[in-house]
Amino acid sequence: MEEIKAAIIQARGSAYEIGKNTAAAYAKNPILQQFSQLASQQTNYEEIKALFSDYAPHLLDELQGLADGLGLSLQDAAVLYSGYNLPRPQALGCSAYVDQFQYVRNYDFSPSLYDHCLSFIAPEEVFGSIGYNLQLIGRHDGVNEKGLAIGLHFVSNSGYQKGLSAWSVLRIALDTCETTQQVINLFKELPHAACYNFSVGDAQGSHAVIEVAPEKLCVRSSRAGLNCVNHFQHGELEAFNRQDMTSSVKRDNFLLNLDKSEMTQEELFDLFSDPASPLFFEDYDQLFGTLHTFAYSFQTWQLITSLSRGNPLEIDIEDWFAGKDLKIDMLYGRIKKEPTPEG
Repeated sequence: MEEIKAAIIQARGSAYEIGKNTAAAYAKNPILQQFSQLASQQTNYEEIKALFSDYAPHLLDELQGLADGLGLSLQDAAVLYSGYNLPRPQALGCSAYVDQFQYVRNYDFSPSLYDHCLSFIAPEEVFGSIGYNLQLIGRHDGVNEKGLAIGLHFVSNSGYQKGLSAWSVLRIALDTCETTQQVINLFKELPHAACYNFSVGDAQGSHAVIEVAPEKLCVRSSRAGLNCVNHFQHGELEAFNRQDMTSSVKRDNFLLNLDKSEMTQEELFDLFSDPASPLFFEDYDQLFGTLHTFAYSFQTWQLITSLSRGNPLEIDIEDWFAGKDLKIDMLYGRIKKEPTPEG
């Protein structure tokens, strides 16, 4: 086993100040070098500026804070970290369940391509949120101060086009939306680069799976709970699925055959985070290992989260948004050590 860590960022104030705080937390993070290799040299800053000016102007201020903190120009920071016009992402997995009471999910990928950061932010300009960072300003998943919870699930690169990454549109949703319907409306307008599912629920009990391809969006909804994995289930979008959906279908079938309606938040969290669970994976060298579990209760406003095999962090999110900072600055977990390449 080897240790895995995630820095906890706590930042309040202007979007610019949050960008500066984020930059400070990433100063020695090796992931910055990997992101510098991902950015497209053909990305036009003016396109990013126009898009963010329409939907998330505060993120331009946050990018300016990042730029100043990392010693970059705003143009370079935007190209690197806006999530716009990136090379096609590699496959990754995620499983989630959402109903009117709670939201729970696992994020599965490789620790070498993981930001290792959990951000608690309270910007002056938009809603505050708590979520795991992806490419600094983006989020894998999160919950905002209005009780909206959302996570992303990669489907495929079919029909890939210039547009925003899923982690950037998820961040914009956390910043600007209060309800599931508002997220649906927003996602109908934003330019999406790749095929993703988004599992989402709100404090009013409305929940959905939003299936998004670059040229089309469909919504799965139900009064009962919904599972969300890594393939489209709406008939109009099935052609966008990957050829091999074995793992995704297997996880979905496991959840379908399990009565989750009476399970508590703690029981659902344990189901997803237990290394013995069919939802927990350790194929880290194949980009498919569970890195964190994220569970939120729409009724109690309690968040439970942990890294793989780590101790859970349990908080009432209302306390943090009311100004009560956490006393810790790091989460710890353990993963199976990846094999060293020969040669």
